Amino acid sequence: MTHSIATTTSPASANRCLSRAPAGRRCRAEALDLKLGLCPKHASPRPTLKPSADFLQQLTVDCNEFTTAMGIHNSLYELYKLLAADLITARRAAVLAYIANLLLRTIPIVHSEIDSDSAKEPVRIDFGDLPRPDRSQPAAALVESSHSS
Repeated sequence: MTHSIATTTSPASANRCLSRAPAGRRCRAEALDLKLGLCPKHASPRPTLKPSADFLQQLTVDCNEFTTAMGIHNSLYELYKLLAADLITARRAAVLAYIANLLLRTIPIVHSEIDSDSAKEPVRIDFGDLPRPDRSQPAAALVESSHSS
């Protein structure tokens, strides 16, 4: 037993845009160009992205091999300009910014490994204004005060 689905085309649906979303839904806008059957949004040409090699050149200008905070800052500045001009996808920009964050966090450690004199000193990471525990009380007094409450 086969079922046939009757398709009806109303005059209103004939004038709708023919573009479909990835989920299969059809655009609801009116198609102004009847030859293409697309609305102005879907008929407009999309800007083509530049090849990745151009991004590499632009993102590595004055980067100092990503060994200084200023070099990473310069690269992030160029990344911001690419994203603002809509030349790079937000997803790719987010990944590159995350990698830059990792590079920035490891700079003190790398410098301490390279400079043998500073290897004797421990690496200090500044956590800013994070609250610190009150170490003026002995540890036994802290345990007793937490059990009594």
